[in-house]
Amino acid sequence: MNTSKMRRLEEQNVNHTFDLFAHSIELKKIAASIFESLETDLIRNQVVDALKGYDLGVVTDVYEIFGGYTNRSFGILTEKDGTQHEYFVRKYKYGIAETEILLEHTMIDYSIAHGLDIAAGLIRTKDGKTFVKKTEGAFGKTTDIYFAVYQFLQGDDLYTWDNPTLNDEEYASAAEVLAMFHNAARDFNPYGLERVEPRIMELLPTLPEKYKALAQRDIDSKFHRYYQQKLDSIIEVINNSQLPKDVLEKMPLTPCHNDFHPGNLKYIDNKVVGIFDFDWSKIDCRLFDVSLAITYCCSSWIDGQDGVLLLDKYSIFLKSYQQKLIQLAGLEPLNAVEIEHLPMMIAAANIYLINWDVTAYYSGTNLNEYEYIAYLQHNIRLMNWIETHKKEIENIAKSL
Repeated sequence: MNTSKMRRLEEQNVNHTFDLFAHSIELKKIAASIFESLETDLIRNQVVDALKGYDLGVVTDVYEIFGGYTNRSFGILTEKDGTQHEYFVRKYKYGIAETEILLEHTMIDYSIAHGLDIAAGLIRTKDGKTFVKKTEGAFGKTTDIYFAVYQFLQGDDLYTWDNPTLNDEEYASAAEVLAMFHNAARDFNPYGLERVEPRIMELLPTLPEKYKALAQRDIDSKFHRYYQQKLDSIIEVINNSQLPKDVLEKMPLTPCHNDFHPGNLKYIDNKVVGIFDFDWSKIDCRLFDVSLAITYCCSSWIDGQDGVLLLDKYSIFLKSYQQKLIQLAGLEPLNAVEIEHLPMMIAAANIYLINWDVTAYYSGTNLNEYEYIAYLQHNIRLMNWIETHKKEIENIAKSL
């Protein structure tokens, strides 16, 4: 073999390999920095571009607000006629249907017009619309993206959905706000608009087959193994949490917030002064929205008590909700049928959250596995706690 015109591939010593590895670490940092800078520029430019459709003045600052899992949120400052203004901007999740946005926005408008004066109102575009549609993509692959602008609510962000450590006054106030929303929106007509996601009692029967298919995936992870271990008990609770049609017919259907938790509220001096994030809203059993709120607000995340429904907080929440509706004298408080089936609907609401845990994990990329297994473990613990304390849940509700 004539090697005179060939390049010899010499074996590298360990020191040379280490030098190259060290350089690769620096290159990785540089690439990450470039990506972060480009992503920041892109999203800021998208927000500013979307706001061209509004008469809000000149955008002077854009701040990303963290905490959500599906949409991206921003606080923006504008200057118009020498005055500074604050607004809240949402970039909606990929794949959302325009009809879902229209349902949310018309429901917000209706609720505000009928007494829910602490909700974040929508800002109209120059041509009177409540959202802006743009496209995003490259290399011939594009997708529709949507932006909406809201009033920026005053008050403090004190909690997140997994930190429901409200004091008793805040619990009572939160329940009053949920009652105010249900009362204000009670006669809302969606005119055929609806969420892609079905109502809770239509959703539940579809879950077992979906969950069994997910369990068959060839995944080696702590989350997947834990999920497989708990699958049978999850399906058993799903089957035991479905209400017959004749019972459902005795439960009022109302617009439901469908994401009512402490992180979607603002507070001043132990009072809720703002409510936002209606993007999961849909028409469903009023009892489901109350049950989901209880599941979110009244379950403990504290070590040693994780997954326990705090019955004293539950009692405060439910009593305040009922009393507020009596005071408003519009929508009736929870009726006898709703009270009787409240424990079962709380179980169904928790299954709804398990569905979020599972769907987000198996459809997501680059997720923190330990974060999502903590969510699933919390809801499994809560599921088991509810199943063994249904009588206590019902007795407290009846005593109020």
